[in-house]
Amino acid sequence: MGELWTENEAVHLLSRATFHVSPEDVQAALALGKEETVRRLIAGEPIHGEKVQLPPIEEVMADGKELKADNITDHQTYWLYRMTVSGEPLAEKMTLFWHNHFATSYRKVGYTELIRNQNDLFRSLALGNFRKLVLQVGQDPAMMLWLDSNNNRKGTPNENYAREVMELFTLGIGNYTEEDVQEAARAFTGWHYDRKEAKVQFYKKNHDDGLKLVLGETGNFNEQTVVDVLFRQEALAPYMARKLLEYFGTASPPEAWVNEVAADFAAKETIGEVLQSLFLSDEFYKPEYRLTIVKSPAEYVAGIIKALDLPISKSFMNTMRKMGQELYMPPDVNGWEGGADWLIASSLLARSQFAESIASRVKNAMYQSEAYTPVRKDNAEAWIDLWSRNTGLWGLGERSRSVLAKYADDTFVHASSNISGMRGLLQLMLVCPEAQMK
Repeated sequence: MGELWTENEAVHLLSRATFHVSPEDVQAALALGKEETVRRLIAGEPIHGEKVQLPPIEEVMADGKELKADNITDHQTYWLYRMTVSGEPLAEKMTLFWHNHFATSYRKVGYTELIRNQNDLFRSLALGNFRKLVLQVGQDPAMMLWLDSNNNRKGTPNENYAREVMELFTLGIGNYTEEDVQEAARAFTGWHYDRKEAKVQFYKKNHDDGLKLVLGETGNFNEQTVVDVLFRQEALAPYMARKLLEYFGTASPPEAWVNEVAADFAAKETIGEVLQSLFLSDEFYKPEYRLTIVKSPAEYVAGIIKALDLPISKSFMNTMRKMGQELYMPPDVNGWEGGADWLIASSLLARSQFAESIASRVKNAMYQSEAYTPVRKDNAEAWIDLWSRNTGLWGLGERSRSVLAKYADDTFVHASSNISGMRGLLQLMLVCPEAQMK
């Protein structure tokens, strides 16, 4: 581990582990040091200030009205709200990760409560034991309805969950056969979600208790022991290591790094321990990995809301949909592809429109406040430095700085007051290339 702990490194860590990087966060992290900052992020402790106590959904106001527990749009809004105020941002980011990893859509499930409960499951084990999470997801009502587990019976097994638990949840394509899927499906038979009783039940008559051959092992496997077989496969750790690195490390991690994290994944008990090692490694902080991952719409919107201290609004759900992401409604079992898909023409247009809307929504008082007024009011670079850090836009490239500085110089730097010009600067900042990346 390197001895130095620089501002650039602190910004990089916080950009990956939280939704917004404020100047106060960076200064606190530098004062704490790398190890203590990482420890607090993993433990869900604030790096500065007091931990925010999250109110229940019914006590959160959006657009002048209280959110409702039985409305899916309100739950989408509440989750976005959680991202902006949670005292455990890393756990919230991992909740978003698991939502995409175990992609389940309300459009098919149809029960707001079940989708909410699944989200709470992801959050409760966000940094916990992965095997425990896989076991609980297998008997999660939302997942059972999503992948048709109610149709999985002895004699007529449904292969949907067996296939996805191998292909998407643990091993990846190419590390199992069709026969493995068929045999594993038999192991999962007998479990059903009873809509009338609103609980998961085991029906012994519907369970296939015969011998199964799964991934080279023979046994009278059930829903737990077949997961044990999956976790004995060498392919699992590299598969999960790559996914974690694509989320926290860089869009295309080198194989040597994947292998290193895979070894750690296989040896550690919890995801938190794996991330702790990752965030303390020298490799994680290499300059070539900075600003290499595209922010998802959720990350982009939540970061701006938090940076500008904006009130939550249900209208943000439509905004995110236009950007390509609807919380609780992934497009299919594969989840959101992410990466370049977040930056197609229609998504970029939605981001630009959102930036314009936000710049207009911010009150004049912010633009005129001391926090947004540099000491050298006649220097465009001073405005860019101050505003970029306040909005969480660290690491601006020369081209973006030049464009922003010229705009500021032309519109308001030499004027006594030009709120319109300041709104334009904020809008430009929110759409510049660096604002889309983390």
